[in-house]
Amino acid sequence: MDVDPRREFLWQELHARPYVRFSCPAHVLHFLFLTGEGREEDDGARLERVKEALRLQPSYETARHAIYVAPGGKRGHLVVSWERHTEFVTYTFFLYQLTADFRPFDPAVRDVVPDDFVDLVGIEPLVATHISVGPRATMPATPDAMMALFEGHTVNASEAMDGRARIWSAYRAHSDGYGRIALAVDALSVHSLGRTVERLLAIENFVHLTLLSLPLAREVKPSLARWENAVAAQTEMLHVASSVEQKRVVLHEFLELAAGIEKLRTRIAGRFAASAAYFPLLKARFAELRETKVEHVLRLSSFVLRRTAPAAQTCSSVLQRIDGLSRRIENAAQLLRASIELHVDEQSQRLLAGADRRARMQLELQTAVEALSIVAVAYYVLGLTSHVVRALAGWGWEMNEERVLGFAAPLLVLGAGVAMKMIRKRFRDPAD
Repeated sequence: MDVDPRREFLWQELHARPYVRFSCPAHVLHFLFLTGEGREEDDGARLERVKEALRLQPSYETARHAIYVAPGGKRGHLVVSWERHTEFVTYTFFLYQLTADFRPFDPAVRDVVPDDFVDLVGIEPLVATHISVGPRATMPATPDAMMALFEGHTVNASEAMDGRARIWSAYRAHSDGYGRIALAVDALSVHSLGRTVERLLAIENFVHLTLLSLPLAREVKPSLARWENAVAAQTEMLHVASSVEQKRVVLHEFLELAAGIEKLRTRIAGRFAASAAYFPLLKARFAELRETKVEHVLRLSSFVLRRTAPAAQTCSSVLQRIDGLSRRIENAAQLLRASIELHVDEQSQRLLAGADRRARMQLELQTAVEALSIVAVAYYVLGLTSHVVRALAGWGWEMNEERVLGFAAPLLVLGAGVAMKMIRKRFRDPAD
């Protein structure tokens, strides 16, 4: 039986991101590069440069995710994971089966990443994180002792995976340019260890990607306040404008404001929508860690969510303000259009009324002209009758001309009136 291509695609998507299985102790160096959407060809070219420079051999390779094995190194076994997401790519270096004694955040292990790695990719990383994974016995046990690994910064911690691991982090960049996470494990299997590290890396990514829209939100807030004031001012002008021309000017101002707001929405919508999507994922990854509190320190999720939630809410409030402005402008524009249409209808009614009056006056004038025409026709026919009577008298028909004309005058007027009425009836519009 042939496999439906749709089912094959779904299976591939379901298994598109196998976890890297590695043993403890280990070091993980993780980089996130924001490349934008629709840049698959550029991402592929960057990956080819990195593969060639590090002489990576594919262990698993698809269009969106690949795992490579590096040739034998001095520090231990090196595996490189590459992932392409919608708007970013990640490179993760897993160094395990160490040839030297494990030291948390050992600076010597960073030479597994070439000095020109960032140049090979061609973009500055948005995230650079160093995770040291070691047994609890090799990690400091108290917050004060752990702070020495984080250059004196205040640390946060959580017990995770039902108490089988403890995670420490300061969530800040250190002097070497890396963020640092210390993972002290007890009895995690290679599968659980790989998933835990993947979750920690995802949390690190989603924190930065959620906060990425915060500077943009702060940047557009002053413009948004000016637009709100402008909309309020134009709404006041809506009450003052009385003539059609004044209302058209106000409508034009509203349309310009609407165009500016839509331009702003187009500029920020994609970034804000991405942040809105990343924040729930961030909370979901923390839930998967199954955290419990470590005494005397703030839990990791409490620290992170307390700082990222206001950023997410800020972006949401900016979008709500933009939506509110758009609705207010749309409502005001509809009122203006309705008012202008009402003015135009009133003018049309006045024009029609004037035309109706002129038509009635023309009809009355036409009726008066018709009456005069009847008299004129009767007078003309009466003159012809006078010539006929005189001609008959010359032939011997003796008639009293005055009596004949006097008797014929009313008959001629009546006949002309009847003829005119018949003509009007013949050419009358049936709708009338």
